[in-house]
Amino acid sequence: MGHRSWGEPSFDLQQIPSLLCHFVNLLTPGDVFSPEVKKAIAMTGAIIHDGVNERFQTLVVTQNLYPRSSLTESKLEQVTNNLQNHFKKSNDDVSLNEHISEIWTALASYDSEPSTDTHIALSRFVINRCRRKVFARIFLYQKTWHVDVAQTLVDWTPKANELPETHWLDAPHWFSLIGLPPDKDVPKRKQGPPDNQVTQLEFSSNTVHLWASFLGHLILMLERYAAEAQKMENEGDTLGFKTAMTQLSDCAALNCFVSWGADVVKTLLTKTTLASKFYGFTDGQGDNEDLYDSDESDNLNPEHRESSGGRVLRHLKGIAAWHAAIASLTTPTYSKIIRSELSLSLLEIPHASFDIANLDDIYEASSFNALFLSQSSIAFKDLTKSILKRHLSQTFSGTVHAEATLMGLLTYFSSSSSRVAFEMPLRDDHVAALDKLLEPASIIINATTENVVAVGRKCCWCCDRLRVELLGANRTRFKFPSSNGVIYPWSPPRVGVDVKVLQRLEFALFQELYAAISNRTVPWYWLGSDPFIHFSPFELRES
Repeated sequence: MGHRSWGEPSFDLQQIPSLLCHFVNLLTPGDVFSPEVKKAIAMTGAIIHDGVNERFQTLVVTQNLYPRSSLTESKLEQVTNNLQNHFKKSNDDVSLNEHISEIWTALASYDSEPSTDTHIALSRFVINRCRRKVFARIFLYQKTWHVDVAQTLVDWTPKANELPETHWLDAPHWFSLIGLPPDKDVPKRKQGPPDNQVTQLEFSSNTVHLWASFLGHLILMLERYAAEAQKMENEGDTLGFKTAMTQLSDCAALNCFVSWGADVVKTLLTKTTLASKFYGFTDGQGDNEDLYDSDESDNLNPEHRESSGGRVLRHLKGIAAWHAAIASLTTPTYSKIIRSELSLSLLEIPHASFDIANLDDIYEASSFNALFLSQSSIAFKDLTKSILKRHLSQTFSGTVHAEATLMGLLTYFSSSSSRVAFEMPLRDDHVAALDKLLEPASIIINATTENVVAVGRKCCWCCDRLRVELLGANRTRFKFPSSNGVIYPWSPPRVGVDVKVLQRLEFALFQELYAAISNRTVPWYWLGSDPFIHFSPFELRES
């Protein structure tokens, strides 16, 4: 498990263009194919105008987790879509290039005048392809709260005056498509002239329990379909699996409800007593721990000053992310760009396997000495050495994160003083192609270079700290999702990052270690109610 730091979140996700946010969510491999495919990705890009037309130019960079990968050097290639080819079955082994190409092709096949059938087909393909991540998010509440989120919503008994006033909300088109039991139906009224009446729904202290129950039943329905799909897949029941996945894929109501402009879900979870029902955080562990579950658990770590209800809302948005992406990317504006004016390149990075520092190397580091040995007591020095000796791994289990590589590349091509590369020199043809790809992604604002990096999850502590150090060194600012505050086994990118930047990052890591040891007032592996101290600094998780 990684170490949870108190670092402030970086840039808000809203600052990243929605086109990039949604696109990277769909392109991130969400299923367990072969080790060749199980990679995280980071993405940057820009819409380029030539005065007449516009095109979307993007670069996807991989994170390769597996030492046994056959990729031995970086590989840059153009991804193409082919509307003439049928999609592969979602349980086939596919390369990352094929995965991205097929998702792009599915989106590009969505006509400018779409029908309900094509939208349903697109949703079914995407959800089926990304099903393992979908399953992980649906059941993530089991690793997060000591209460069942859906059942808590269904069973909630509100107080008499939960809302200060009654609101009558125009009924959205999707509301009538959902069958509700008579005792759970929300009171309605008709408004407007006889020939153009609008149905309105009551949202008040008298009806908040109905809205909460409605939300809970939507989640329970998703859980039922997901559990059935998992069961049928494990039993080899192809027909049963297909039926359950169809039901799960067609259930887009949660996204409609969560994203509804009336903000009913947000109000329920953040402005009523319902939020107080989500208590008792777990330690993030579960019976079926795997890499994707770990990533998703860390992604849901509580944010600074985030309310318990706000965290539940973020959880629900995570479940609905694929339907939200499809709804956004199939709008006329984005659909036109994806169908005919998208340039997509893929840079695959080989697995990074390095020797790690031994204890003598650490003790001799000047930054370590400055913090731990020069001014500390003998007892503290002995404690530090005993902890390091007991927990320091003998082998490196991490790699270079995709967003770190992309930040290094953007820095490399935006600043002549940062044209550094260590052990992985860029090929000449890669340099020319990447320079052309990345230049439009950088914008100069008040002498500061702004770069957008989209990732399908939050960034780790080290990537977020690298962002800070690159800003200080090169005036290069990166906008990407906020940090989950977790420290994983991590190696710096080999391109675009100067040694002085890495030295400052090393010192910041030693500061985290010093704080973790010096502030320790409970047994090292004590698990309390404070979610921020569930993580031992020396329990490392692969990321």
